[in-house]
Amino acid sequence: METSQATRGRIIALHNTGHSIGEIARHLGISPHTAARWIRRFADSGNTTDKPRCGRPRCTTPDQDLAIIGANDADPFTPTTSILSAYDISCSTQTIRNRLHAIGVQGRKPARKPELTERVMEQRMEYALEYSDKDQEFWNNVIFCDEKTFSTDDEWVSWVWRMENTRYEKEYVKPTKRRGRISAGLFGWINGAGVGELTDVGEGRFTCEKYVEILDEVLLPSVRALLFPYTLPFTLVLDNSPIHTSRIVKLWFHNHPEITVMPHPPRSPDLNPIEHIWAVMTKTCAKDVARHNRSAVVRSAQMAWEELRVPEGQELTQSLVASMPRRLNSVLAAGGGYTKY
Repeated sequence: METSQATRGRIIALHNTGHSIGEIARHLGISPHTAARWIRRFADSGNTTDKPRCGRPRCTTPDQDLAIIGANDADPFTPTTSILSAYDISCSTQTIRNRLHAIGVQGRKPARKPELTERVMEQRMEYALEYSDKDQEFWNNVIFCDEKTFSTDDEWVSWVWRMENTRYEKEYVKPTKRRGRISAGLFGWINGAGVGELTDVGEGRFTCEKYVEILDEVLLPSVRALLFPYTLPFTLVLDNSPIHTSRIVKLWFHNHPEITVMPHPPRSPDLNPIEHIWAVMTKTCAKDVARHNRSAVVRSAQMAWEELRVPEGQELTQSLVASMPRRLNSVLAAGGGYTKY
């Protein structure tokens, strides 16, 4: 690390008052070698300035370096090309990157999560506090269900410039947006025993009537067949979608008292393990470059779902459900904010 001019001056001042090199080093928190070097420099040249350096001169001024850092602080998603043009700096984009690297900032793919308001963070905290003491047996009997829209370009990402270990800080997270030209909605559920059933919700707008149809003809029969026969009770995680809280859906659950509905906090995919399954499927589907229509998107998603029925897929699902206590504790530690999940 370069010794500051102030420290160099104090080295010489202490030396002139009779202090030894060891005493100077201990007093200033530097190595004896550093103290001795600047004492010799002062004795030889009468000053402590840097010697002229060989090599190519720096192409940015200190003010321009500060402008580069300031632009990144203002918006970490700003491309280096934009910084270059905005401040009319005569250098390459690699130089811009070098200035950011010098302060520990690297270009990385941003985490993509829903935007969290203060109210949502409070609701996440309330949910975590209510269920953080539940044991593994409880979570193994929970059905996690969700709808997912698969698109032809789900893998679109941008870049963010940030320091290490700041991935989930709010200013570096990219709000999720759907960008696909072709998309298809599917409904699925998982449990601690593995994946359940996946079904196409059909074309057109997803309505509460369609949702009740799926509950009646897909969810309940498949849960009964695979996990809880007859009228054995079970718990179902349900988010705050307007469809899920509609009158007709509430009536359906009222007529099925064996199902306990667990309300899910809004904008909290990190608290529903099935979201990780969607992410795995999205990566698998992205490899299928021949998805030119909706039916191809659906087939690709269904094939990816069926691949999760193998032992490795079951182990993945079991580990995701087993992570629920850790997920809730992470929310508590983050004060309701973003987590790594």
